[in-house]
Amino acid sequence: MKPNLFIVGAPKCGTTAWAEYLGSHPDIFFSEIKEPHHFATDRDSELRIADRADYLRLFARRGAAKVLGEASVTYLLSEVAARNIHAFNPDAKILIFLRNQEDYLPSRHNQLVFNGVESITDFEQAWRLSGRRDATNAPAFFKHPELLDYRAAGAFGPQVERYYALFPEDQIRVFHFDNWTEQSRQTYLEILRFLGIPDDGRTDFPPVHQARHHATKFVVKFVRQPPRIVRLVVALIKKLTRRSGLGLANWLIELDSRPGTLSQISDELRREIRDFYEKDNEKLQRRIWSAPPDA
Repeated sequence: MKPNLFIVGAPKCGTTAWAEYLGSHPDIFFSEIKEPHHFATDRDSELRIADRADYLRLFARRGAAKVLGEASVTYLLSEVAARNIHAFNPDAKILIFLRNQEDYLPSRHNQLVFNGVESITDFEQAWRLSGRRDATNAPAFFKHPELLDYRAAGAFGPQVERYYALFPEDQIRVFHFDNWTEQSRQTYLEILRFLGIPDDGRTDFPPVHQARHHATKFVVKFVRQPPRIVRLVVALIKKLTRRSGLGLANWLIELDSRPGTLSQISDELRREIRDFYEKDNEKLQRRIWSAPPDA
């Protein structure tokens, strides 16, 4: 049985939350690594599970689950993921979660700053530099400054269209962040109907993966660019203990993290972003509205 459910929504729009909500259902099994990024072959990420056998092993403990799912946020922005998923399983169901760009982009920026792959902490400056990032204004170790192109990241229309161009409309559902957060139970039931799975009675939908920022600048820099002596010591310990990781980086990040976002945005910039995507969003809405409703 192949994975047959892919959550491909943009980051910070609910992908993690819905992987957890749906993953608790007895008839649904999510990959043991929540974001394998396997089908985003145009994204050279150290987190990507490239080998197909390794990828399928993530579902080895599926038991009697009828739905096997995964949720990789790279699949929406990737130009090839939709095609690769379709070639792998053309009968797969696709869930897409989106958000107003004036809310999504600052949230995305804050997460990238937190992850240490965004060096510009002022969101407006980062927005103005969209499409013009290079070695002079991006972290030296970051191989893909194009991922810091916020204007391209917020262009949901063409990203969603890649899935509609390949999959039948009745295999795709698109949900807006504001709607599902206000009507979580109703959205849950709609998704279960879409998947052909009975209701398990779930009524609790707590917030997941809320915004965080670092209390200091030292930790994220240390984790991303550790001194050479630290790298050598860690490599030696891994070799001696035969462990793939020590968990030190995650421990430091958690110790240094604080709730809340640093990516503030003015009312004027919110209107600018809303106007920038207005035509794209109108076209996207027409596409979504054309999809058949649940039976």
